[in-house]
Amino acid sequence: MTDVQMQQVREILKTYRFDFKELTLESGFIDDYIGFPSGEAPDPFPLIIREILAESEKLVRPEGGYALYKSICVNRENNTTIIGDIELGTKSIVTRHMDKAGLIAVFACTAGAEISKLASEYNKKGHTVHAYIADSIGSIVVEHAMNKIQERLKLQMEEKGLKITNRYSPGYCGWELKEQSKLFGLLPENFCGISLSDSMLMKPIKSVSGIIGIGKDVVYDQYTCNYCRDVNCLYRGKR
Repeated sequence: MTDVQMQQVREILKTYRFDFKELTLESGFIDDYIGFPSGEAPDPFPLIIREILAESEKLVRPEGGYALYKSICVNRENNTTIIGDIELGTKSIVTRHMDKAGLIAVFACTAGAEISKLASEYNKKGHTVHAYIADSIGSIVVEHAMNKIQERLKLQMEEKGLKITNRYSPGYCGWELKEQSKLFGLLPENFCGISLSDSMLMKPIKSVSGIIGIGKDVVYDQYTCNYCRDVNCLYRGKR
């Protein structure tokens, strides 16, 4: 699809950049993510978490956004979702949730490369616990940033009398990771500083991408893990 054709089927392109403080991360989030009850991580974890949060505040500026498409077609028979002229093999779970959408937001969001660089530096120094916590904070940052973007999208759509679905990403709910390249074909090149490797992994590594359905009759499910058969999913029980 050419740039001109893309603009004809894309209704809006929106980007956001956040200050780390806007994410309002607390030590309890990290406690829970690394396997402890909130506020009950044993020493020396609380001190290390505070140290890395302070360092992250100086380094991390997450950003992300979405392209909103009106030219879409959802096929429940072959479980595909067509956006513009790009056919995504979204499989049954995702396709079912896109079925009543009149618009689809294609999103991408990143914590940036700095938090992964920090984790790498800790690893090189042999500080494996610090590295693990920095890596965990990177995962939490990108999810919280994307939560903010999704909430803004939700409020904007509510003003038009529309609802949104959960967000769905390649690599989850049966949607194959290799579809990532098609998805990024719906976003401007290097959108928010995110690119794809040959193995379809995003760079920076602490990034997320996917789609959100929008319409009068779409459904937002509080517990999407009930639909997914992937017992090893990173997000199981964390959303």
